[in-house]
Amino acid sequence: MAQEKSFDHKGRMIRAEIETSATPQQAWEAWANPEKIAQWFTDRASGKAKPGGTMTWFFDKFGYALPYAVVDAEPGKLLVLKWEPPQGDTGILEVRIERQGGTTLVKLVNSGFREDAAWSDEYEGVASGWKMALAILKHYLENHFACSKTVILVLRPASFNYDQLREYFLDEPKLARWLTTSRSIGKVGDSCELKLRDDGTLHGQVLAVTHREVAVSWEEIGGTLELKAFAMGSQRMLGVRVFSWRLNASETKEIESQIEAAVDRLSVFFPVDSAPNS
Repeated sequence: MAQEKSFDHKGRMIRAEIETSATPQQAWEAWANPEKIAQWFTDRASGKAKPGGTMTWFFDKFGYALPYAVVDAEPGKLLVLKWEPPQGDTGILEVRIERQGGTTLVKLVNSGFREDAAWSDEYEGVASGWKMALAILKHYLENHFACSKTVILVLRPASFNYDQLREYFLDEPKLARWLTTSRSIGKVGDSCELKLRDDGTLHGQVLAVTHREVAVSWEEIGGTLELKAFAMGSQRMLGVRVFSWRLNASETKEIESQIEAAVDRLSVFFPVDSAPNS
């Protein structure tokens, strides 16, 4: 048996994984094909997944791009990307894909995060983000592979601690203060039915619940709903992101208006000039 390749991970590491019914080749293409990664993760992407090349991920809604050197790439099995920061350890993103017992396992290792406490918020935010992203990837692979996505993203600056805000994502009375009229979001894998405050219903499944964020599928629109919380520099942001692989333009506009109103209601409870973040 060939020895498994190893890579020079340094600093704090994030590990996450999913199991999916998709094939290893589909899972690999979702990462390696610029057109496909843009349908579940990035806004755009460029480059080829070949060793020695460069792949760039574009997050246009946030105004930045991430260029990665391709360290290794084996179709259906492995993709390893490297990023050199201005200071600190090299960042490595390693994605391994393998078939196990009739399912495909996607394992992610992201390293290079600083050990000191001042960087803990960034580390915890990226860890939450990867769990959310892999949950979306699983849903995309199993339901909408190779389809084009529509994105609705509504964010507001706010002052909060993550535990406090998370209650407004999961606690039924607090969720009803801004998003729903009844029902709540349960545990990962649970069925979910939300009566939305501005008309409509969400039927789906809980895809991810982290210490900061929540993701559920949304059958009525052929998509997902994410309740978001993260830092952008020194400013914390709260909001909602919707992905759909089915909505038309008029439906998108209507739902975006509803999400805008909901996030405005939520942000009232966490004004920017309130108590310091913790």
